[in-house]
Amino acid sequence: MFKQVRNTARIVVGSVCTVIGIIGILLPLLPGTPFLLVAAACFSSLEQ
Repeated sequence: MFKQVRNTARIVVGSVCTVIGIIGILLPLLPGTPFLLVAAACFSSLEQ
Protein backbone atom coordinates (compact mmCIF):
# COMPACT_ATOMS: atom_id res chain seq x y z
CA MET A 1 0.00 0.00 0.00
CA PHE A 2 2.82 2.43 0.86
CA LYS A 3 4.47 1.65 -2.49
CA GLN A 4 1.25 2.55 -4.32
CA VAL A 5 0.98 5.90 -2.52
CA ARG A 6 4.63 6.66 -3.27
CA ASN A 7 4.17 5.80 -6.97
CA THR A 8 1.04 7.95 -7.18
CA ALA A 9 2.88 10.88 -5.60
CA ARG A 10 5.75 10.48 -8.06
CA ILE A 11 3.34 10.42 -11.00
CA VAL A 12 1.59 13.58 -9.77
CA VAL A 13 4.86 15.44 -9.10
CA GLY A 14 6.31 14.25 -12.42
CA SER A 15 3.25 15.38 -14.34
CA VAL A 16 3.20 18.81 -12.68
CA CYS A 17 6.91 19.28 -13.33
CA THR A 18 6.45 18.24 -16.95
CA VAL A 19 3.73 20.86 -17.45
CA ILE A 20 5.82 23.56 -15.75
CA GLY A 21 8.84 22.51 -17.81
CA ILE A 22 6.92 22.81 -21.07
CA ILE A 23 5.64 26.22 -20.02
CA GLY A 24 9.22 27.13 -19.13
CA ILE A 25 10.35 26.28 -22.64
CA LEU A 26 7.80 28.73 -24.04
CA LEU A 27 8.33 31.55 -21.52
CA PRO A 28 11.76 33.17 -21.41
CA LEU A 29 11.71 34.02 -17.67
CA LEU A 30 10.93 30.52 -16.37
CA PRO A 31 13.67 27.89 -16.68
CA GLY A 32 12.31 24.68 -18.15
CA THR A 33 15.26 22.31 -17.93
CA PRO A 34 15.32 21.80 -14.13
CA PHE A 35 11.64 20.94 -14.07
CA LEU A 36 12.02 18.46 -16.91
CA LEU A 37 14.97 16.84 -15.10
CA VAL A 38 12.91 16.45 -11.91
CA ALA A 39 10.06 14.97 -13.95
CA ALA A 40 12.43 12.49 -15.59
CA ALA A 41 13.77 11.47 -12.18
CA CYS A 42 10.24 10.98 -10.84
CA PHE A 43 9.16 8.85 -13.78
CA SER A 44 12.35 6.79 -13.85
CA SER A 45 12.08 5.83 -10.18
CA LEU A 46 8.60 4.30 -10.42
CA GLU A 47 8.44 0.79 -9.02
CA GLN A 48 6.50 -2.07 -10.53
